Amino acid sequence: MPLAGKRNKRLPLLTRQIMTTILDRYFLREFLKPLGACLLAFLLCMLIYDLYDNLDDFIGAHVGLGEIIRYYAILIPAWLTDIMPITLLLSLLYVLSNMSKHGELTAMRASGLDFLRLMTPFFAVGLLMSGVMMWVSLYWAPTALQNSKVLLDRSTKKNSQIDKTKFKSVVYRDLATERVWWFDNLDLEDEKAWGIEITEGAGRGGYARRISAKTAYYRDKRWTFFDVMIYDYTLPTADPNSLRMQQSLQGDEYDAPPQYFVAAIKKPKRMTTGELLASLRFADRLSARQKAAFQMELHGRLAFPLSNIVVFLIGVPFGVVGQRKSSFMAVANAMVFFFVYLAFGKAMVIMGGAGRLPPHLTAWLANLIFAAAGIWMIRKIR
Repeated sequence: MPLAGKRNKRLPLLTRQIMTTILDRYFLREFLKPLGACLLAFLLCMLIYDLYDNLDDFIGAHVGLGEIIRYYAILIPAWLTDIMPITLLLSLLYVLSNMSKHGELTAMRASGLDFLRLMTPFFAVGLLMSGVMMWVSLYWAPTALQNSKVLLDRSTKKNSQIDKTKFKSVVYRDLATERVWWFDNLDLEDEKAWGIEITEGAGRGGYARRISAKTAYYRDKRWTFFDVMIYDYTLPTADPNSLRMQQSLQGDEYDAPPQYFVAAIKKPKRMTTGELLASLRFADRLSARQKAAFQMELHGRLAFPLSNIVVFLIGVPFGVVGQRKSSFMAVANAMVFFFVYLAFGKAMVIMGGAGRLPPHLTAWLANLIFAAAGIWMIRKIR
């Protein structure tokens, strides 16, 4: 745009600042209208789909309308992280294609205004939504998924496990220490357990020792067991020391927190960020697949929200079209590009979660590649 560059030099600085401030407000106002409509439409689609899936359970359990509304009110934050990128992209494409169609962008650029400066309000929204969605992904969405699952189970009586802090019949196998833990009952809030049994391996599928305890407390980063019976299988049965009773037992080797055992029976997506971090503290005791799944989920909660800025880098070059070009084709091409981006990101998640590729790489690779492609296409516009 050599002509625009010359005019830009002749345009007074104060006039240019006033114009860009007015245009910033105009762009944001025009953008927020389709954004609200798209967001509402996608939330309604998600609600209808989920309601169709759970309606029989609600009716069968005679769940009241108030309880159903509460369930979906809790679940909405978890949906926002999934639908926000496509919502932002569609809203951006609508605004830019509409402005391009009526020649507004051409007139603005011809008046001497820099193209990237015109797009600044959109990029600012993308950065803001990336930060907000990252906070939601890390702290709000996992808790929302847990709370909604508890409420659904309680309302429909589908599962006896309705308290998210109390668990029954928890089994965990620690591959690194060749130790198998069993808890009849485990309370995460009080960090207490009942009916504990620990078997310690001797290699080749045998057992070296078994510890049974009535109760146990997790304090000062280690377990203390009470009313303990110890079976030592390395000694002959006739040896009195092969079976002994103790009032209590404490050891630094029993240092895994209660959340660590519960993680084994919870999907990583339903774990809070704190639970993921607590589990990864003992990464050396996890199987390679478990470790990769936990790491992938943690990195994904950081990387996926950044798609809210990547969609602006993708959408801007497709949304800015000439007056004689088809807006429909531009939008269609942008959507194809976006779904390729999602498919590639999903493939990376699967590869990283299975341990085939490093999770810290696969979680971020899609963002890096498609953000670079978007920046390259934007530079061509200029």
